[in-house]
Amino acid sequence: MSERAGMRLTLGTFPVTSIVFGARTSYDGGRLTVDKTAALAAVREDARIVEADLEIATPGESVRIWPVRDVIEPRVKIDGPGVCYPGMCGRDITTVGRGRTHRLAGMGVVEVSSVNWHDSGGDFVETYLDMSGHYGEMYPYAKLQLLCLVVEPDRELGDEARNDAVHKAALAVSDHVAAATRELSPPSTEVFELGAVDPSLPRVVYIWGVHSPQAMSGSPTAFGTATYGLTRLTPAWLLHPNEILDGALTGPYRTAFAMSWTVANNPLLMDLYRRHGRDWNFLGVIALRTEWTTQHEKQLIANQTAKLAAMLGADGAVVTWDAGGNEFIEVIRTIRECEGLGIKTVFLTSEDDATDGAPTMLEPLPEADAIVSTSFFRNRTLGVAPVPPVARVIGLPTKAMNDDLRAGVGAGYERLVPVSGTLPPPWRYDDHYGFNSLSCIE
Repeated sequence: MSERAGMRLTLGTFPVTSIVFGARTSYDGGRLTVDKTAALAAVREDARIVEADLEIATPGESVRIWPVRDVIEPRVKIDGPGVCYPGMCGRDITTVGRGRTHRLAGMGVVEVSSVNWHDSGGDFVETYLDMSGHYGEMYPYAKLQLLCLVVEPDRELGDEARNDAVHKAALAVSDHVAAATRELSPPSTEVFELGAVDPSLPRVVYIWGVHSPQAMSGSPTAFGTATYGLTRLTPAWLLHPNEILDGALTGPYRTAFAMSWTVANNPLLMDLYRRHGRDWNFLGVIALRTEWTTQHEKQLIANQTAKLAAMLGADGAVVTWDAGGNEFIEVIRTIRECEGLGIKTVFLTSEDDATDGAPTMLEPLPEADAIVSTSFFRNRTLGVAPVPPVARVIGLPTKAMNDDLRAGVGAGYERLVPVSGTLPPPWRYDDHYGFNSLSCIE
């Protein structure tokens, strides 16, 4: 049996319809009971944590969560090598994607903290989530049961140590609640493997552009979108889709649609996988790191990514990306190089507008002739109405804001406003993968 065919993963799903606090963490018929004391004890095993609390947010509730760094779907390895979300915060780096994994579907662990991803300017944490109203409906999280970890580390620590501590704390809560399913039989299971198919089917690869914070932060270990815990700029990597189902590729990046939850539940990935053997031969995922510094680097990564797709024997490629600005260049040039090698491409991308002098397509190459719009880019252009007040806030009571309506916890903001009051929607809306009604899925 080939290595590709040998990657067989059974994914057991436990739907969560309510979360409550109780004496023992357990799952029963859709109800997740969380022992708050035990979960927070797991968080406080890390001496770097000085403040931690858990709160619950439910769909339709008048509640706002701020600042949101990540949303994680709890998953746990039951059988097979490694751990879910490998490599993050010092976790086991064994290759995952085999055996059996359990997931708590319909919920997320929300990482709530004032800690920025890095301190070199730009890329400030700006995301807040509402569980009701027109803004909440724009994102998938308002439909989830959310367990929110409000956490702050020692302020005397360096930036990267604080990031590591906060994300490790969120993973500790995720591990704690996911472990409640270890001895249970899941209500539903699905088997994922790339078995042999009709050789006449077209061979399709998914080229998944993921941002690296290295160029912006100046650090090869800055916190951000990670592959087995690594965030640095690297050559393109070939991943089996089962590795992604086990959390080998994780968020976050600076928008609400670049979170660990959206990566694990990417509808495009799932559709490509489930149609393997019926409509095409799905070859796997090429993770393309973006935000290289020079034109030389950008063209080199484009050439090498296209070459890897060709060596896999791809007839076609679906391409997505999760960022904006100079990252577009290596993505669009990868499309050009694929087309030049005879690999037909479909590009899913959010849009921008020219109101600030930036064209929608920074480099409108003619080879990119099959494009799907997944959303508009700026809420100011969309004309999204101000977000009304809420009855409860989870997290910080104020947020900083400046005159272009961007709001964050980082530097460069002129005034503080109460989080519970009327707010502008976050400045960016870019659904990378086609989650909801403001996107064109097909």
